[in-house]
Amino acid sequence: MRGTGRRADGRARRGGEGYVPLQAEVVDIDVESTNTYLLSLRPIDDEDETVEIDYSPGQFLMVSVFGLGECPISIASSPTREPLQICVREAGRITQGMMAARVGDVLGIRGPFGNGFPVAQMKDRNVAIAGGGSGFATLRSLINYIADHRDDYREVTVVYGARTPQDLYFTSEYGSWQAADIEVGITVDMMDASWKGNVGLVTSLLSEIDPAPGAAALCGPPMMIRAVAKDLLDRGFIEQEIYISLERHMKCGVGKCEHCTMGPYHVCTDGPIFSYDRVRDLI
Repeated sequence: MRGTGRRADGRARRGGEGYVPLQAEVVDIDVESTNTYLLSLRPIDDEDETVEIDYSPGQFLMVSVFGLGECPISIASSPTREPLQICVREAGRITQGMMAARVGDVLGIRGPFGNGFPVAQMKDRNVAIAGGGSGFATLRSLINYIADHRDDYREVTVVYGARTPQDLYFTSEYGSWQAADIEVGITVDMMDASWKGNVGLVTSLLSEIDPAPGAAALCGPPMMIRAVAKDLLDRGFIEQEIYISLERHMKCGVGKCEHCTMGPYHVCTDGPIFSYDRVRDLI
């Protein structure tokens, strides 16, 4: 990754694509669920100075555990806030290595890669955000970005579903989103004795909230994406303004390895954010 000078506070600024990992110190760890951690990172240069990463909501990093390998992880933080954060769900030996890290340990990061949600095009529009399962980590970046630029957007709705109450991410933040005049709906597939909220599909929340047409951002299992997209189209949204964050197994991040090829697209470089009209028949 190439350096682009220093900020006014003296910290190095760096961003863009690259092949050589930058070191990133783990500075905090939050447990989101039994198999998911939120890691806060401090990218550092060879002189142990903090490096700022320029990114947009929806982009991802290639994160490495030295000696194990690397894998793509969505950026869960907003560029309007510090620190840089990734949400890691246990899915194999590399993510297990990330979750075994302790504060003070060092990971490697490359990126950011891909495109982001078109936050400028969403301005002065109603925005509906729908997530399912671990896909909600990607959407947290967008939600907090909008919350920090709340006057730029009209009505904002967030709906999110997980398998059980214990699988819900970022539960401590729902109140702050509501305080920012964002309507939040939460549902689970299977309730327990402690759950007093909605039980059912994410689309059941849309029926209850009835978001006004505008722009939309979706991330989650393909079945959820298809169902939510259909529901939004029935409500007057248009395909070109429904943005999907696609998850694929990526190896390089720069469109060379072909692991993330989907139809005519490389998800790592053409995406991971696509308008629904471009990928409707591929998911």
